[in-house]
Amino acid sequence: MYRKKLLSAIDEDEIVAFLQELIRARSDYPPGDTREVAEVCARKLREYEIEVQVVCPPQDVHSFHQDGVDNSTMPSVIGTLGSGDGPCLLMNAHIDTVQAGERCAWRHDPFAAVVEDGMVYGRGAGDDKGSVCAQVMAACAIKKAGIHLKGTLQINPVADEEASSFRGAKWLCSSGLLRPDMVIVGEQTENIVCCAERSIVNLRVTIKGRASHGAMPWKGNNATVRMAEFIELVHKELIPQVEAFKHPFLPPTTISTTKIRGGTKVNIIPEFCDLEIDCRMVPGVTEEWIITRMNELLQRLSNRGPAFEWKIETIYSEGGRATNTDPNEPLVQTLLQSAQEVTQTPQIPSGYQQASDGRVFASLGVPIAIYGPGDPGLAHALNEHVPIAQLVEATRVLALTACKLLGT
Repeated sequence: MYRKKLLSAIDEDEIVAFLQELIRARSDYPPGDTREVAEVCARKLREYEIEVQVVCPPQDVHSFHQDGVDNSTMPSVIGTLGSGDGPCLLMNAHIDTVQAGERCAWRHDPFAAVVEDGMVYGRGAGDDKGSVCAQVMAACAIKKAGIHLKGTLQINPVADEEASSFRGAKWLCSSGLLRPDMVIVGEQTENIVCCAERSIVNLRVTIKGRASHGAMPWKGNNATVRMAEFIELVHKELIPQVEAFKHPFLPPTTISTTKIRGGTKVNIIPEFCDLEIDCRMVPGVTEEWIITRMNELLQRLSNRGPAFEWKIETIYSEGGRATNTDPNEPLVQTLLQSAQEVTQTPQIPSGYQQASDGRVFASLGVPIAIYGPGDPGLAHALNEHVPIAQLVEATRVLALTACKLLGT
């Protein structure tokens, strides 16, 4: 039986040292330069004689952020293990991080990767280098144990997730470099198996009223006031409507009015007002449905006067895709079984409340699970850290899952 041999190949000290190396290889966005951390991953995989590709998107691949980044500074890694005679399991986790902010506000230097009280501290410890570490080390353990997989295991430390994945997972899928039959996306789930997440759309609503002198507001049509009325309708009517759509593993759809801009001078009635809105949608709620409802609310406001013009633009969209895998899929069930085997505690599926590259792979129509070490509440926060026990546990669970799904 391969189980004992596989688990004995997993070494806690090596896992911790590898995560420390990942954290010390800075890759915060902006600028999101992943060259050093990609090389750390590639070097570890090559150490175990696992086939490695380091790939960069061409320069004509752009992020909607228009950040002017040189794409050659954003490599991703694809490590491949197995015979290729069976299905392909992809393990994907991102090597870029958000910025650390004021370093003096941290308990420890965010790029020192300090180990203290059973935790590894640093920017990216959980989001998402803890998952990168567990996935890479799971593949290395399989190779170290001399286990021959009938299918293919691909390990994909990927760039650009924090900038919406255009130069990372999206390009890798559209270019054909990744064609998995099933995907485990590494994110901070505290090693809870998740099989669903919400899709994202960001909208901009612009209202055009009429400018006038501040001394004669009745001569104008205050676009900021009209926008305030629209916001009130969104909160009173639209949000309760979308919250009625339920999903067993996810919080309800959220519509958050997050950024507003209107007016040019204090003594001029504003002609224009812009509002940006963040929407996180459960499966069954679509971008088109939300936009239609918003247009209806704006039309009602304009009809009751004074009339105004408006437009709704999509700033960012995942095309309505959401991770929504049947919990009875073999991928999810195998992960649950492996987690129960390692932890000796019952496991139940859940949903991931934040956002991951799972939404990218959802467009492929393949089963997706989201799983990894770390508290999601610590992502992007000061003093980010991950428990060493969870790192080791995740490595064991992922290694067992790959062997069970791909055959030995």
